[in-house]
Amino acid sequence: MVSRQRFRPAAGVAASVALVLAACGSNGQDGGTDASAGASDGGELPVVRMQGLPADPAAIPMLVMQEQGIDEAHGFKAEFVEVDPDAAANTLLIGESDVAMEQDAVTMTLAQQQDQAGVVFYPVLNTMMGVVVAEDSEYQEPADLVGQRVGHFGVDSGTTSIICLMLKELEDIDCFEDFDLREAGPAALPELLASGEVEAIFDYEPLALRAVIETPGRYLFEPAKAWADRSDGWSPPLTNLAARVDWIEENPDLAIAVRDAWAEATQVVSDSNYEILNEEPYKSFMAMGSDEELAAFIDYCADLPCLLNSWDQSDVDHTNEWLELMAENDVLIEETADEPVAVVLEDFLGR
Repeated sequence: MVSRQRFRPAAGVAASVALVLAACGSNGQDGGTDASAGASDGGELPVVRMQGLPADPAAIPMLVMQEQGIDEAHGFKAEFVEVDPDAAANTLLIGESDVAMEQDAVTMTLAQQQDQAGVVFYPVLNTMMGVVVAEDSEYQEPADLVGQRVGHFGVDSGTTSIICLMLKELEDIDCFEDFDLREAGPAALPELLASGEVEAIFDYEPLALRAVIETPGRYLFEPAKAWADRSDGWSPPLTNLAARVDWIEENPDLAIAVRDAWAEATQVVSDSNYEILNEEPYKSFMAMGSDEELAAFIDYCADLPCLLNSWDQSDVDHTNEWLELMAENDVLIEETADEPVAVVLEDFLGR
């Protein structure tokens, strides 16, 4: 099963960032960039420490870089730093890694509000979550669930927060007033739906997909597609490439090289129609529950798509608007950051 605690940015992020301040003082930095960013003796390529979660699809392009030599072709070596979900923000902010693959604009907003200068500079995963109902149920649209039992795994989780914010904006539905919410662990939700204990569930991938397979079920609401229909094809990235501002400023060419290598590796995955996930080492890394689940996940990703591969000023503007909407509704953040959180590297570096 893919570890998706990452989809819960509100749970512990502020506390995690505060721990950085306590550990490192007001700067929140312990150095740590020289050995990884600069070329070592003998003319070897610089190493970029890229952090991610175990079994997380966000790390797949990084693995493709390593396997196909894309990182070296762009002048660096990518090193995978596996992090604990609860410590992921700390790992980046105290300099134990250079680039994060599993962070997002919300986390960087919270970090900046506590004097931790970090930004996101490229999208990684799409909004991979959904509302699932039994295939033969009568429910055809979210409004049909008003008054019904709906399973979720926490009102402060990223999944529930994002789904509820979108339902409020798009369907004028208040999840917390209109649904009979029932809380359980994310891995338990597919079982609750299959047993009929709830009429629908909010869950992230691949657990939502597992519910589709095992119930059998169907998607009643897919946030990424619904928001894209409203926003000229744009949907909020679930995760982004993120880095500390000091690392980017000290290593501008390297930061751009990482982004370009990432985009190339993402295109490799896209060009394979995600079938590359059937190959090693990607299949083992993903650690899906079954070959059936992996096949369904590949189809899901090809359709959504799971990996995003476009980032320009319009994406930055959309991201800022999304953050403003979240702050207005007190969803995960109470206010936006004073300094830019989402940036295009060339603009940020004055190029």
